[in-house]
Amino acid sequence: MNPKLAYLGLGSAVILASTTLMLGATSAWLVAVAGFFFVIGGTLLTSMVSEGYARIEDLMSKLPRLFRERHAGLGNDAEHYLYVAACYRRGAVRQAEMAIKSIEDPYLALGAQMIVDRCSQKELQRALQWQLSHSREQERRRLRTLNGMASFAPAFGMLGTLLGLVHLLFNLGQSELDVVGAAMGFAMITTVYGLVGANLLVKPMAIKMEQRFREQLAWEKVKHEMIMLLFEKSHPEVIQDTLNAFMRGGVQSGNFAAEHERHIAKA
Repeated sequence: MNPKLAYLGLGSAVILASTTLMLGATSAWLVAVAGFFFVIGGTLLTSMVSEGYARIEDLMSKLPRLFRERHAGLGNDAEHYLYVAACYRRGAVRQAEMAIKSIEDPYLALGAQMIVDRCSQKELQRALQWQLSHSREQERRRLRTLNGMASFAPAFGMLGTLLGLVHLLFNLGQSELDVVGAAMGFAMITTVYGLVGANLLVKPMAIKMEQRFREQLAWEKVKHEMIMLLFEKSHPEVIQDTLNAFMRGGVQSGNFAAEHERHIAKA
């Protein structure tokens, strides 16, 4: 979507919702819809102004993954990576390069490709650190954006309440009861939208995203270890044991390093 159209559409929705109130709308559903667009549209508009359209669009595209994916993991990348390790260990560089193309995880793919290209350990560490820092910064930005939206929604709800009360006070004694009721309805319903949007929608998503972020940080440890094992031309079974140790919860309990050393000694 064109950013200019997004800004224009959200700005128009907020202005139209405010105008609906000021013109003295009395229909219950019209007041409810106007309050919804005022709070939600204002929250999105303010978020786009503070974070930029591209970041909001990126966040919205990533949110469905919070509900589709149950937990972080490697999926089919683990099998592809082990095949790369087997090919690289026996010197089949061409087959390893072809298998790397099947790895979807950018961190594993970058590390494997640099190892196959015979880069030095220093260059490998520098590239992996940059990739990890870039990935972490993107996740932090998404979390910051969600937390910002959680604070903007109640603010617009309170603003709608104040607008409704101002409209009510200016027309008190001059308007009929249905106009007074509509103004009060707009004042109250915007507060409801703001509280519900912030506390029942945005904040739970932010908490869930933060949990996924922590899971990904734990996975980054084992992926880094797997890349270092590939660099040392370790046997694929050692890499598989490293992955299994993590799957059993070794990283979370602090015993991952000890289990990994035991697997290497066994191999």
